Amino acid sequence: MILLDTDILIDCLRGLPVAGDWLRKSADQVFAIPGIAAMELIVGCRDKADLKRTQAFIHQFDVIWPKALEIRKAFDLLVMYRLEFGVGAPDCIIAAMAMAHNAHLYTFNLKHYQMFLGLDVRKPYTR
Repeated sequence: MILLDTDILIDCLRGLPVAGDWLRKSADQVFAIPGIAAMELIVGCRDKADLKRTQAFIHQFDVIWPKALEIRKAFDLLVMYRLEFGVGAPDCIIAAMAMAHNAHLYTFNLKHYQMFLGLDVRKPYTR
């Protein structure tokens, strides 16, 4: 499974050709969106048309929601890494979900995730 971070999803929504090409070339993969990333996309909507377009885009993917154990793991990650690395709760939730699902996390925000041992985090394409 491949989890897509918010920045990758934004590239796709903005119609960045390299993002669309990468998704098409990777069509044989199982993609999912962490629920919190879907929520971040909704927060970024400027009007009803943007909201409708964003919802249609999100519905192309499986949206997965954290389970209680993943939230607990996210809390533990936040306690361990907040002060030293400034990591935020959404990134801890996404990291915990990726680890629980043995998923690859694709993002350009490697610095948000590099401290999490056992997390497979990658850049999907060159911008």
